[in-house]
Amino acid sequence: MHSKPDNSAFHFPTPWKFKPVRGLANIVNYGGEDLGFQSMTVGPLETRSLIDECLPTHDFSAAYEIRISAPRYVVYRTLSRADFSRVRLVRLLMAVRTGKWMPRDAEPKALRQRLEGSGFFILSEVPDQELVIGVAGRFWRLDGGRCTDLTPQEFPGFSRPGYAKAAWNFRLQSESADTTVLSTETRIKCFGQHALWRFRQYWSVVGPFSGLIRKAILKQVKLEAESIAR
Repeated sequence: MHSKPDNSAFHFPTPWKFKPVRGLANIVNYGGEDLGFQSMTVGPLETRSLIDECLPTHDFSAAYEIRISAPRYVVYRTLSRADFSRVRLVRLLMAVRTGKWMPRDAEPKALRQRLEGSGFFILSEVPDQELVIGVAGRFWRLDGGRCTDLTPQEFPGFSRPGYAKAAWNFRLQSESADTTVLSTETRIKCFGQHALWRFRQYWSVVGPFSGLIRKAILKQVKLEAESIAR
């Protein structure tokens, strides 16, 4: 069951389904600033992406995109070096979720280094085009319940009852030589009715805040990439 398209800014999902994809062209404001976020409508993606290969079927999903005035290679380089712990909103919402303040990284690290030991890992990557991150666990637990021993090779076959797995991508598409649309989509697949029920409850509360985190990350990449491109 899908929510109906909404022409006014971002709209949050019903507790059981949210699958917006590219469509309408109205601009969304973030904190009073025009950031170039695109409103989205229900429909198929124009071309298949890596996330379609990593997690083709799913129970929940959410997607956002932003227009960036920078070449695609600059945006990708910025994304691969971005430190999301620098985003105050991300740290605040993670603190609310876990009860612990998320520290900033002491020194810059590549994305793969930052993911080590977190339960997250890179599933697939085409430089300057798309990056897909994977994770599995019982996300409704306060500690995230992540399967820290799961490997990228084991992700496609993972279907442990009572658990869920998620794929999270960043996709870059050039509108012109100096303009890039950066989109991000999160997909979740649950295994068993208990996991589906628990995640549905969890997502009805956390889903909107998860969306704020995704938008804050896109905003950070936009600001840094455009600063480099000037």
